[in-house]
Amino acid sequence: MIQPRNILRQIVDVQVQADRLIKRKATLNEIEDFAKYSFELRTYLMENIENDFILKQINEIPILNLEKENKVPEGFLYSLLLFFGGWLSAYALEQKKKSEALEVIRDIRAKYASTEFMLKNYFR
Repeated sequence: MIQPRNILRQIVDVQVQADRLIKRKATLNEIEDFAKYSFELRTYLMENIENDFILKQINEIPILNLEKENKVPEGFLYSLLLFFGGWLSAYALEQKKKSEALEVIRDIRAKYASTEFMLKNYFR
């Protein structure tokens, strides 16, 4: 049995966590933990909500996959980074990965906000 109060609290929590990650310099480990939490919550909602309109909204919540977000760059800039040292290129890749992940997190936060609004009406 789904507990409306608990689900809404978790949806608010994931939005607060997203805000925290966006506003401060989050580590990749923190982003990875957020991705797991968001995925688990999304999965739970998909399995327990029966309203098709809300399910469509939940299905639009992005899944943050850090492996997919870490495409190997090509071109002159990447070659230059490799030339100047592995540590510099590793740092640049990590920053790129974090930046791309934070863009997805912004979208996740927005989708959960919409989902929260819909579920408040659904649980009435």
